[in-house]
Formats: sequence, structure tokens, C-alpha cells
Amino acid sequence: MNKIVLLLLFFTIDFTSFCQINKEEKVKTRKLTYNDFVSDYSINDTSAVIIDIFFDKKDNAGFGEMSFLPITVVLAAIPQTRMIGIGTSLISLPLFLHGSYTLLKYRKKKLYTVLVKYKKTKTLPQWVRRKANKLLNYYDTMQPEE
Repeated sequence: MNKIVLLLLFFTIDFTSFCQINKEEKVKTRKLTYNDFVSDYSINDTSAVIIDIFFDKKDNAGFGEMSFLPITVVLAAIPQTRMIGIGTSLISLPLFLHGSYTLLKYRKKKLYTVLVKYKKTKTLPQWVRRKANKLLNYYDTMQPEE
């Protein structure tokens, strides 16, 4: 009896491990680049503008605001520049926190979910719609008239 159970268990494990069913691979959004988003998820001008907004905010605003705090902390650690370092650290701490919030708000996973939802339903969250409309209007005014 035990041999039959072991034999059946072996065959079920063997069949399930070697079957050719293709499971859908999950997309690792943190590894996607700007070009991946543009080529795979951009369906019109609005989605291209949304991708531009997310990458621009993440690259310029987030990292730019966060880069000043480490310098000021180093100034606070040196005894000769401690007063200047403490003062500038107090000023740069809110910028660092806002940069951290910006990086969380404009992360690639959120961009992926917004673009997939936009591809399916053609609707955007209100805050994304406002930013996209502003940038689309800006692009329209910057194009030369013919």
C-alpha cells in the first residue's frame, strides 16, 4: 500500500513539475526603464506625458531635494563649521522629507498601475489628470505654428 501511494505521489510531482503550462510572469516594475515604459505602456500622448511627469519628478525633484542634507550633516560634524552645518541642516531637513515623499509618490510601481488602469479604462486619477493637462497645454503652446 505504501509503495502505491509513494508511486502515485512521485508521478503527480513529476507531471506537475514538467508540464508545459506557461505561467504569466510578473513584471518587476522597479527594473523597468523609461524606454520600457514608453515602448510597452504608452498608447497616446497622454500616457507619454504621464511617463514624463513621473520620471521627471522622481529624477529631478526627489533626488535634487534629498541631496543637500548629507552635505549639511557633514558640515555639522566638523567642529569649525558646526554652527553653519546645524543651521543649514535645519533648513534642508524639510526639503529632504519632501524629496522622500516625492520619491514615494512618483515611484515606478504607481506609474505602472496608473498606466495599466489607463490602458484598460481610459480614466486617470484626478491628480494625475491635472498634471497631464497642464503639461499637454504647455507642449501645445511650445509648438511652432505653421
